[in-house]
Amino acid sequence: MDVHLNIENSDMKQLLVITGGTKGIGRAIIENFAAKGFDIATCARNADDLKMLKSEIEQQYPAVKLHYKPTDMSVKAEVLAFGAFVASLNQNVEILVNNAGLFIPGQVHEEADGALEQMINTNLYSAYHLSRAIVPAMKARKGGHVFNMCSTASITAYTNGGSYCISK
Repeated sequence: MDVHLNIENSDMKQLLVITGGTKGIGRAIIENFAAKGFDIATCARNADDLKMLKSEIEQQYPAVKLHYKPTDMSVKAEVLAFGAFVASLNQNVEILVNNAGLFIPGQVHEEADGALEQMINTNLYSAYHLSRAIVPAMKARKGGHVFNMCSTASITAYTNGGSYCISK
């Protein structure tokens, strides 16, 4: 993702908010935006992974501040608490990336009861609830961007994709 945003003329450092930031695509997005001077707010379930990410990013990019909050994105109250945490930073959210996702392999007729609900809560409702928490401030200042990460599973179902394909 190559982003061309003018951050030099801002009185306040711009903030990237991204869920699921410790691994994979989320981690790559954080590294890209940190290199461009953005402060970061992120969440993941594992507090140790978040601490390590903060240390590595702030060491590599000393001008960048990485804020984090351990969050289970399948739990609405935790998603809303993360949204409140972001608001407490008192920085304009320039970019929100709803990236958190959960994949539990299996076939719909054989997977554990509750798999669909857990993936829907993580892969769909978390983006809905966090967007509702953050977007009003973006609209009020008439600025910001929202990106919702999805999967090829949202287009084409695949073997052992089960409820994951439904949730995407």
